[in-house]
Amino acid sequence: MLQSSRLLLRAIEPADLNATYRGWLIDPEVNRYLETRFLPQIIEILEAYWQAHRDDPASPWFALCLIADGRHIGNIKLGPIDWLHRRADISLFIGDRSCWGQGYASEAIALVGDWSFRELDLQKLNAGVYAGNIGSRRAFEKCGFELEGTLRQEAVNSGLRLMYPG
Repeated sequence: MLQSSRLLLRAIEPADLNATYRGWLIDPEVNRYLETRFLPQIIEILEAYWQAHRDDPASPWFALCLIADGRHIGNIKLGPIDWLHRRADISLFIGDRSCWGQGYASEAIALVGDWSFRELDLQKLNAGVYAGNIGSRRAFEKCGFELEGTLRQEAVNSGLRLMYPG
């Protein structure tokens, strides 16, 4: 667990994979910049993903919870960690839209970044941000991340929707 004055970051638990969580992942405003927007968001699939990754030391996955009321508001994930080169990707989302714009993302990034460098002895964290995701870019820059490059036509950003029941 990692903690700041406002956030507790703890391991994702099965109880977190509920209708509220699924609702975040199917909300077009929340998932607009998430790679998971192309995947089926069915509780059983979310649970299978959790089961497959819960004990993976190369991919720590945390629930962002408010200390004030314990509410789960989003997630942050590190990894996969490349232990040889001491680097990892970092990604997050705030699913609870009432918590947008309050600095929780940068607070979580700072917590995981500090832990990554201090405890895991990593030397670099990478984050990919879509050009239109200004809030995410600002959160990372606030934590010392710098733009190293721009990938053009690297990924489908719109126009592709896979249809799944549920």
